[in-house]
Order: sequence, then C-alpha cells, then structure tokens
Amino acid sequence: MPPKTAELQTPWIRAQLIDWLVRLSDRGWQERNWMSRDPGNSGLDEALDFFDDSGVLAEPGGRLGFVLVDEEEVAAMQALNSVLDRAISAPSSSDAEIIQTRAWGDVVDAARGALVAMGEKIQ
Repeated sequence: MPPKTAELQTPWIRAQLIDWLVRLSDRGWQERNWMSRDPGNSGLDEALDFFDDSGVLAEPGGRLGFVLVDEEEVAAMQALNSVLDRAISAPSSSDAEIIQTRAWGDVVDAARGALVAMGEKIQ
C-alpha cells in the first residue's frame, strides 16, 4: 500500500512542491510575478532550482515515500519533466519569452495534472 501524506519522510518538500506546482499551473501568476522582473532576476530560475534540488522531476521514482505517495504522482512528475525540458530548451532571453510560448502551455497543463494527481484542488 502506498504511503499516505502523513507518512512521508519529507512532507515539507511536498508542501514546497505543491506551492511550485500551483505557480506553474497559473499563467496569470507567472505574468504578474515573472514577466515584470528584470531579465537578470529570473523567477523561473527559482522554480528550476527547487526542482533540481528536490530531484522530484529528475528521479521521481526515487522520491516515493519521501515526497510522492504513489505511481500516479510519479507519472505526473515524469510528464511535467518532459514538457518542462522541452519548453526551457528553446532559445529565449527572458522568462517572459518562455512563458509566452506554446510549449509553456504544456507546462501549465502538466502542472495542473500533477496537482490533480496529488489530490490538490485547482483554482
């Protein structure tokens, strides 16, 4: 039986993950908070740093029992990783350019899907 959220070894990282997924799933939030920044001060970089540090996208299966509770969540992180890699690999000079691409729409959708998989309500 998969672990319940209360049984996770690092529930605080899960809480941070949910916060970042909420931000990634909300293009309006991104436009208000990332597009208005100086090009040298990237809000998207902060998100990418979290995902790199947590390893939840690079090795979601290894985060079972720590951050993720089941294979559905692992699959959701794999899907998000795939579309995020595609979106950020396109040449661009700013967060604004990235989040206005069609590929970024896939990131927003995948983040919403991940929230649903994690049992979170989407606003």
